[in-house]
Amino acid sequence: MRKGSKRTEKRGMVLPFTPSGDVYYRKGMSMYHRGRLDKALKYLQRARELEPEEPMIPLQMAIIQTEIGEFQQSNELLEMIMETIDPSMTESHYFIANNYAHLGLFQEAYKHATAYLDQNQDGEFVEDAEDLLDLLSLEDDDEFDPDFKQDELIIQQEKARKLLEEGNFKEAIEILEDVIERFPDYWSAYNNLALAYFYFGDADQATALLTDVLNRNTGNLHALCNLAVFYHYQQRTDELKQLMDSLEHVRPFLFEHRFKLGATFALVGRHEQAYAWLKSLVKRGFEGDAGFYFWLAHSAWHSGHEKVARDAWKRVIAEQPEKDGMEPWGDQSPAEHLPSPSPIEQHSLDMKKSQYPEERMFKMFKAFLSKNRSALFRLNQKSLPSFLTYIEKDYYSLLADTIHQQKEQPQANDASYKALKRAHDVGCLLHKTHAANNQANEGLYYMWFHIFYHGRMAEYSFKNVQALSAAVEFVWKKLRGEAVTQKEMASKYSIASATVRKYVNEVDAFLP
Repeated sequence: MRKGSKRTEKRGMVLPFTPSGDVYYRKGMSMYHRGRLDKALKYLQRARELEPEEPMIPLQMAIIQTEIGEFQQSNELLEMIMETIDPSMTESHYFIANNYAHLGLFQEAYKHATAYLDQNQDGEFVEDAEDLLDLLSLEDDDEFDPDFKQDELIIQQEKARKLLEEGNFKEAIEILEDVIERFPDYWSAYNNLALAYFYFGDADQATALLTDVLNRNTGNLHALCNLAVFYHYQQRTDELKQLMDSLEHVRPFLFEHRFKLGATFALVGRHEQAYAWLKSLVKRGFEGDAGFYFWLAHSAWHSGHEKVARDAWKRVIAEQPEKDGMEPWGDQSPAEHLPSPSPIEQHSLDMKKSQYPEERMFKMFKAFLSKNRSALFRLNQKSLPSFLTYIEKDYYSLLADTIHQQKEQPQANDASYKALKRAHDVGCLLHKTHAANNQANEGLYYMWFHIFYHGRMAEYSFKNVQALSAAVEFVWKKLRGEAVTQKEMASKYSIASATVRKYVNEVDAFLP
């Protein structure tokens, strides 16, 4: 085209291909028929995200979960279908009944099989449901009681346990409060409720619950061990020592109690006692899970039993390969902290190995973006490690408040709190186009959190989130030698070029 021509040059338009839910559903079913159940679930989950109102997708996911033995998770999906998507899909009752039968919860299986038959006289699974009822009557011929409440109690406990593992403490508290109201002598629920309150940040309520249990059920070992855990995290050294000294004289008989006692000794750093209890279980043929071998590995390593520690760690990695790199011998200063398999302790250890505040803040930010973020931000500010600066502690509290949706925060209208929130929003905005968990982008975030930290030290207000994001990205790309203009950044973040220029100068002031 000649210079000065008024004709507009036509350029080829690239239309991005965005797969629909149906595409992912068909891919999922293809993997299902080929026996690749893990892949099938991933594709179906993506299909469900794109078409959340389509009941057949979670139904198929539930069927696959039954096949791989995840009966409780399958039932949760099936109940969700009937409650929120399509109440007419009453065949879910049959699948739920089948899952409960596998779990040995025969009263619940009976209830749902009967519900299916009541609502589907000519349904596809009528014969199967009738066969299941016949089988259930054989399982408990004389003692079968469809109104028996024990099954429901077990189900509620399992739901609460899963919520605790996921860090959904508020929901777990609601379930467990209901359980103890209906079953006032069910001590296991009290212990789990105390843990939920503690991790939610209400240490006083947690301790009060355990005190109540010990007053009414003297010597309850789980309550004593949980109290020791609370003392440990609250750094109540004298009370912890007194309690642990008394626990050294306890001689439990049940495997469950020996495991609890050994794990508690390991957590608080009494590795010799921990190793004695955990190793005694192995000698008696106990087959534990990854959590058991985690504690055995740590207590063995710190008490001088290297071969046992390494053998136990192999069992941990076999079940949970994501724990590779967390082995006890990788800790250069074992006296500085105590091992724990729970997410927050691993996260705290990871932060402690970081030398600079901005590096630790970046790790907090990545933890905030992770799937198990609720579990990672369960400590109140008073329980945070002493090596964190006040800015880091304030940032942790902000993230925890955001995750747990705390309302009426006393500092929410404070100028310092607002500045901290805006600085966090810059990181979130950058994450939209430069994923924080992508190693190629780490330089961007190390630079940003350096600006974040030193800006707060100087009481900088971080007033314009869009402009700061544009300025930080511009500086980062320039440092990498990329061809970028302030005009491009202005266009991307919908601001004026002059605003980008202004904020580039401002962020430069906080760079080394």
